[in-house]
Amino acid sequence: MANFRKRGKTWQFRLSYKDNNGEYKKFEKGGYKTKKEAEAAADEAKKRLNNHSEFDNDISLYDFFEKWAKVYKKPHVTEATWRTYKRTLNLIDKYIKNKPIAEITPTFYQAVLNKMSLLYRQESLDKFYFQIKSAMKIAVHEKVISENFADFTKAKSKLAARPVEEKYLHADEYLKLLAIAEEKMEYTSYFACYLTAVTGMRFAELLGLTWDHVDFSKKEISIQRTWDYSITNDFADTKNASSKRRIPISSKTIKLLKRYKKEYWHENKYDRVIYNLSNNGLNKTIKVIAGRKVHPHSLRHSFASYLIYKGIDLLTVSKLLGHENLNVTLKVYAHQLKEMEQENNDVIRKIFNKL
Repeated sequence: MANFRKRGKTWQFRLSYKDNNGEYKKFEKGGYKTKKEAEAAADEAKKRLNNHSEFDNDISLYDFFEKWAKVYKKPHVTEATWRTYKRTLNLIDKYIKNKPIAEITPTFYQAVLNKMSLLYRQESLDKFYFQIKSAMKIAVHEKVISENFADFTKAKSKLAARPVEEKYLHADEYLKLLAIAEEKMEYTSYFACYLTAVTGMRFAELLGLTWDHVDFSKKEISIQRTWDYSITNDFADTKNASSKRRIPISSKTIKLLKRYKKEYWHENKYDRVIYNLSNNGLNKTIKVIAGRKVHPHSLRHSFASYLIYKGIDLLTVSKLLGHENLNVTLKVYAHQLKEMEQENNDVIRKIFNKL
């Protein structure tokens, strides 16, 4: 039941309702010029409350996305991934500001994407686009809007993609890096380069590796957690369930790990294999060795690219990288598959020539 009253020059309404737990609560809102406007607003509020929606119809995209991200994403993602949601929130503030969701049409949103496409590369645009689209699915379910305005739009960057060469090292560069990193393994950053390059570990996984997760007898490294180097400076969960994995390592790597532990490693509080190393420090070392602009994640790409080059199947590579599914691997290493296309075509011809 709704109650109405006039306060000063405006009207307000108050509703009593049951929440999801069956508890009685009150909802009120004011600022309406006439009682008729307040009655219409009360009717809309009743519909939402009957559907157990916690959102007002006039809620802004910024406020909705912020609450959605905190409820549906923050408890389940790493800090690094959470930063992408905060970045989307900043972009909403920049390009859409406080516009209510109900007022955002596909045409308006497409115009925003068109403007952003002139300034952001496809990878950045995709994150923004898919996060908004996911949030709006809940907005539809909560009956804040009747349909998802993002369903009818496209996000296509006008900027050229980053050169593939910046993402990974070629086979000869990769082998050169391994040789130099091994030669200077007394320096933590150089040994970190080597270890990343032969395992494909993410930087946070490398920092979270402890000696009890290095199995010398089975010749493998177990990835079970990461290290939050940006905020808590403590252990954290992996990026996703697939990231928990075992990576095979060679007899040579086992030998180098034992040597590193005996001759160069210093005990630390958490028994971490690699510690006291920043992302920037590793980045500088890689650039020195490679002689060009590459980054720590390039070693992960280089590891995968070299395995594909050597004929390791994509499903195995995907599991070694800890990707959630094979589609992620296919998307990232499409260039590698393209380069191998002619070689594979020749193999196919030989197979059928022998029939």
